[in-house]
Parts: sequence; C-alpha cells; structure tokens
Amino acid sequence: MMMGFSKTIKMGLIVFFSMFFLSTEMVLAGGEQQRLQNALAVLKEAQAIPERTIPKELFKRCRAIAIFPSVYKGSFIIGGSFGRGVIFARDPKSNKWFGPVFLTIGGGSFGWQIGVKSTDLILVVMNDRGLRPFFRGNFTLGGEVGVSAGPVGRELEASTDITLRSEIYSYSRSKGFFAGISLEGTYIAHDYNADEAFWKKPYTPREILEGRVSVIPESAKAIITYLEKLGK
Repeated sequence: MMMGFSKTIKMGLIVFFSMFFLSTEMVLAGGEQQRLQNALAVLKEAQAIPERTIPKELFKRCRAIAIFPSVYKGSFIIGGSFGRGVIFARDPKSNKWFGPVFLTIGGGSFGWQIGVKSTDLILVVMNDRGLRPFFRGNFTLGGEVGVSAGPVGRELEASTDITLRSEIYSYSRSKGFFAGISLEGTYIAHDYNADEAFWKKPYTPREILEGRVSVIPESAKAIITYLEKLGK
C-alpha cells in the first residue's frame, strides 16, 4: 500500500509540475523586449522607497544583477515556483555593464506569504565566485555558490567585508517593499533560446556578460544606463 501511495504522489507531482510550467509559460509569454522592460520597472520600484530599498553601496560593489519580474507560485502537496529573468554583469574597473543574458528560475516556495501568487526577485552578485556559475550553465543557489538574504536601508557602511560574507544577496518584493529573502535550493537555468532570439547569434553567456559582443541591441540600453547610474 505504501508503494502504491508513493507512486500516486510521484504521478501527482509530475502532473502538477507539467500543468504548473504550462500555465506559467502562458502567463509569462511576451518576448525578450517585454522581459527587459519589466526588469527595468522592477529595478526602479526597488529604489522608490529609500528606507526599504537595496542599498546603493551594493550596486557600486557588485559584479552582476539578476532580475526576475513576477515569479509565480503553485502548490500541490509541496510548493513550487517558476519565473523568467535577465542578468547583467558589471566591469568593476570601468563601471560598464554588459548583457542581457536570459534566465529562468524555479524551486521551492522560499517563504511565500499567504495569498501571494507572484513576487519580483533580485539577485545582487557580489564577486567573481558568485558570477562564475552564470558563465558555465545551470546551477542551484546555496550549492556551489553562497546566497544570503540581502541588507536593506538608505545607506550601507562602506566596509570591505560586505563583499565577502556571501557571493549573492537576494531580495523579493513583500507588501510593496523589497526585503532580503533566503533562496537556498533555488534552481537557475539559462534561457538559450531567448538569448539567440535577442542577440541573433549563438553567443555564450560569458561572451555576453564580458562585453565580447559586436553591438548591444537598442532595447537593452535603457536598463544598462539605469544600472550605470545606480553604480555611481
């Protein structure tokens, strides 16, 4: 009987995740340019309330920013989530930003509030160690790379250890504010089809994030300009 119950659970999970991902595909449809517009809107909203925002000091020190607008949740015995986003990398010497590389994110419920069906996520990648997995391929946060709930506030003490405590700081929108959140165990994958559709060439994530591409599409320049402004 236990084996039969286990088989039922497995089949139920397969059906749930199949339906879940199909439904989120429909909800999240809209194309690469729309994803960039949504990501820029999330960044601006994250800076709208100084007392409850991502400290600008992190933007000055970070190596990359990943933004996931509207990550959706579902539930069947266990929680689940899925969303799409983009990542841009910063050259610490020149303060120039490069990207986007398109991503998907999925995993557990990571602290969803009751009644919340979607949230915006931001990952602030603080160093080369945190950025490396985004070059190589798909990976799990908290595995080979550390992730911690990020600090919030108008200002951040200019201390060097803020870049060493965690490779990645994570934030989610909560009741209109952005707050730190733990995302250990969350899975991030490259959206290679979106990359090629946007860039019109099969660039690798490393080539894009290191600025080794010929021309940056016009639709990416608005968010790059905003990121450069945040890092000043």
